[in-house]
Amino acid sequence: MEMDTGEEKETRDFRVKQKIVSLRPVYEIYDEKTDEKLAVGRQTWLSVFRSTINFEDPNGNPLLTAKGGFFDKTFWLKDPDGEKVAKLTRPWIAFRKNFKIHYRDDVIKAQGGFLAWGFDAYDSAGRFAFQLNKKIISVRDQFVVRVGDYMDWLHAVASAVVVDRIFFKGKGGMGRCIICLVLLAILFAATIGITLLGP
Repeated sequence: MEMDTGEEKETRDFRVKQKIVSLRPVYEIYDEKTDEKLAVGRQTWLSVFRSTINFEDPNGNPLLTAKGGFFDKTFWLKDPDGEKVAKLTRPWIAFRKNFKIHYRDDVIKAQGGFLAWGFDAYDSAGRFAFQLNKKIISVRDQFVVRVGDYMDWLHAVASAVVVDRIFFKGKGGMGRCIICLVLLAILFAATIGITLLGP
């Protein structure tokens, strides 16, 4: 989806890299032009039914939190004071991957192509919000977020990270729950086996 409003768009690019060696999802955010690290997003350890990603500056100061609802259908972006700044939603069933962001008393909509490796997000007036460009082949999972002047850069990048978690990871709340239950079942079976085989 590409909308041409006839206006010159001021944009800024940000590169998001996910750490390969990490026990939980960790996202490093860089200014694409200067290569300066601007923020780090870390998913909390207890994100089983509800995903929570905390964004901090390089010094560890809190910047923003993305907190998911059950099964990652809805996410809220909250500032360090707990104030809601945006709400991201996705449909339960859709022919193409798409989402909406309720932001500044408006609704930003985005729909991916058939392969949905990228999204262009626009508000109801056709103003460019951001674009997510996903690299299909990469040693370390990464993508570039192009942000227009309509959205705060951190809100746009955090939204892109949430979209990446929802659509490209296959790690929704139900999936993580099933994995945890399988691991618990294996541990339980091993405990019973050791008890029965013990002296």
